[in-house]
Order: sequence, then structure tokens, then C-alpha cells
Amino acid sequence: MPTFSDELIVKLSKLGFSKYEAKTYLGLLKKNPATGYEISQNAHVPRSVIYSTLRKMETLGYVISIHEKPSRFIPLSPKQLLAKLESDFTSDLTQLGDDLIAFDDKAETEGFWNIRGYRSLIEVCNVNIKESKKSICISGWKSEIDELEDALTIAKKNGVDIVIFSFNKIKEQLGQVFSYGIDESKLTNIWDHKLIMVTDNKDLVMGPANKDSDEQAIWTQNKAVLKIALNYIVLDLTLYGQRMKLNVSDTVVKLMPDRIDNLDEMLKELEK
Repeated sequence: MPTFSDELIVKLSKLGFSKYEAKTYLGLLKKNPATGYEISQNAHVPRSVIYSTLRKMETLGYVISIHEKPSRFIPLSPKQLLAKLESDFTSDLTQLGDDLIAFDDKAETEGFWNIRGYRSLIEVCNVNIKESKKSICISGWKSEIDELEDALTIAKKNGVDIVIFSFNKIKEQLGQVFSYGIDESKLTNIWDHKLIMVTDNKDLVMGPANKDSDEQAIWTQNKAVLKIALNYIVLDLTLYGQRMKLNVSDTVVKLMPDRIDNLDEMLKELEK
């Protein structure tokens, strides 16, 4: 008779499964096809709820009924279930976003949102990367950029312009990379991890990025803070160019086009 860890049931519950639905699915994974009675016995689900549970799961598409007498059920494979959950969640999230935007008729604000903890920081960054349309600029450590690699790869394939600065060695294929190549373990003895990311010159995520501490980062669209963050990255790029004897002016112009254009005009006036 199969037993299921509480941890696995909790993880399924976080994705919307009731306790009995989680037990039913796990029981079917272990033995299928199976009748409602067999599932009830094997998965420790009361007979009084097993059939209503199976009907709901069949409606959701998590299990399939084989129309025999008595009916037997088979589950989606784990890969099929995860793909369905992801598809359903994305669809629901998109619809919710549209509904909330339609409901909120006030102008966008430039507020600050706190991000607590390392995993939350990475999740927010991944979401912003996936939503970016034009540009991504990152200053960060190898560990964090590795966490963002899949999203960055997709963004690059979609034509998003990506600039990455790091003191560590970063994969060149992720975008336009400026890297000193210093070993991360050596640098950790001197500095704490930090991450700065600007997407589409609109959203800024910035703060500490230490896995073992519950620190707080920020996410903002405040234009003043965003400019300060870009200035910080531009300074790092400028110093990088000087130290490595490389011309980084094209990238600096790309990151700060308005200011550079105005400066060029003023310099031309002085030359007259």
C-alpha cells in the first residue's frame, strides 16, 4: 500500500490541490488504471469523497476515465500535469492582469515594492526579464546570472538587447558581456553579492543577493532611482573600459542616450 510524504502533498496543495485530490493523484501514479474503490483503499481517501474528488479532477483534466464497468481512472503523467498546470496558470495570470488593469483606472505610480529573500528576488527578476520587450541591463554576480540564464536566453532570442556587467566570468552568449573574470569564491571573501537589473528603461530591481540571508531588495519604476542605478552601471563599465583598454562608449551611449546626445551638442558648441 503506497504512502506519500506530507511534503509532497503540501507542494501539490500549493498548486491548488485539496488534500484528497493530492492523495488521489499520487495513488493513481502508483497504481493505474484503478477503480474509485481501489483508489480509496490505496490512497487512504474516504469512500464518501473519492467519487466527487475524481469527478472534479476529471473536469480539471488531471485524470482520465476509462469507460468500463466499473469505471477505471488513469492520471496524467507528471510531465503532462506540470505542463497543464503551467499553461493554466499563465492563462489565468494573463486574464487576471487584464482584469486588474481594466479595474484600476488610476495613472501608474512610481512606487517602491519590497522584495524579501533570495528566491523572491530571483523570481521577480525572471518575471521582469520575460516581460521585457526592448532592453535588459544587469550588474551582478555569476550565481545570480546563472539563475536568470534561461529567461535571458529566451529574451535574447526574442530580440531583446542585453548588457551584462560582472566581476565574475559570465557566458558570452547571454548578451553583450563585460566581465573581469574574477573567481566568485575569491570575491565572496571581500564583498557581499548584489544585483542591479533595469528592464526596458522602466523597471529597476536592486539590492543584496545573498542566498543565506533574509535581506530586502527593492523593485521600483521611480525614474530618479532608475537613473542613479544606470549611472552606477555606467561607472562600472567606464572603469572596466579603462582598465581593460577597451572602448565601451557605444554601450554607454546606448544606456544613456538622452544625456549623451545633449552633452555632444554642448561640446560641439564649444568647438565653434
